[in-house]
Amino acid sequence: MRPSRPGRNRRLRGVPLVVPFLLPCLLPLVAIAGSDYSDKDFAVRLPPAFLRFTEVATMGGETVANRMSSAINPASTAWLELPGDLGVVLAPYYSPVMFDNGTNIHVVGESATVKAGWLGVIQPTISQIRSNDATMRNGREFDYTVDSYQVQWGKRCGQWAGGATFNFARAEVIQDSTVAPGIHIHTKGVSESYRWRFGGLYEPVEKWLLGAIFEYGFQPFRIRTIVPGMPIPPDRGVQHQFVLRPGVSYEYSPLSSVFLDYQFGYFRNPEDNLHSHRFTAGVDHRLLEWLFIRGSVGLDVRGNVGLGGGLSIFPARWCSLDLGYKYDVLPELHQEFGRSHTIQVAFNVRF
Repeated sequence: MRPSRPGRNRRLRGVPLVVPFLLPCLLPLVAIAGSDYSDKDFAVRLPPAFLRFTEVATMGGETVANRMSSAINPASTAWLELPGDLGVVLAPYYSPVMFDNGTNIHVVGESATVKAGWLGVIQPTISQIRSNDATMRNGREFDYTVDSYQVQWGKRCGQWAGGATFNFARAEVIQDSTVAPGIHIHTKGVSESYRWRFGGLYEPVEKWLLGAIFEYGFQPFRIRTIVPGMPIPPDRGVQHQFVLRPGVSYEYSPLSSVFLDYQFGYFRNPEDNLHSHRFTAGVDHRLLEWLFIRGSVGLDVRGNVGLGGGLSIFPARWCSLDLGYKYDVLPELHQEFGRSHTIQVAFNVRF
């Protein structure tokens, strides 16, 4: 085979780094106006934002067609052989989400990935979400607490890989407001969430990887509102959610790739429903032997654009550090909280 000309390689090398950020140009400029979701109930806007709270940007990027990370697709846990003699990876992470109105949400998680022989790979994860007590733009005080428990499994067979996730979470939302002197309204919502996610990966040709996930979940909820001198019966119901996300990635150089995902979500309760359409494109580039950099852009059909970036550092073969930043990736919560700034820190230890 005749080698490529060095000049041509230099010209093409930077192309994958710019491709993801051309995504907003695919829609007319009129559409990129940034419409919020104020026409929808808060109860159906919070679940799609919750899904992105725990999508940590690590190696391979935020794609369902990821060769290395398992944050979105459970099949990714088994695509590459786990490093280390025991095949065990421990990964604690911390992610603060800071909103313009002063609300801060802290996400803390602890994850273990274990090679289980012919069964494949198993990954249990527990996480805790806590917020400060701040006032939303509608004048209400907001307090948010979630405890989440998850286990996922993945197994690879040749050019295919499959996986599944079960997640249980208990959430508590408290809102307080004063509508008039001496009249204080206290609202407390409690829910249990049960979610099942199924994922797959397929490599049709070398360097190309196709991925997809489907998720269904339901959340029984109870809401109690206390108004002095006005008895209000508790509100009960069940909320459902469906998520479908296909994606594709291309490895343009060893351990460097670009990707494009589309996600459809449907969230409904007895009072309202939300259809969500979101595109995500990004690049994960190996800059040095020990350093990876990444960038991404997200766009929904309402014209909201969010940006993300990060890096991975490998100081030794047995450990790595992932750092990330996201700007305004939670447009569903604009009405109450404003724009968001998300920082992500994850540390991996391999045995």
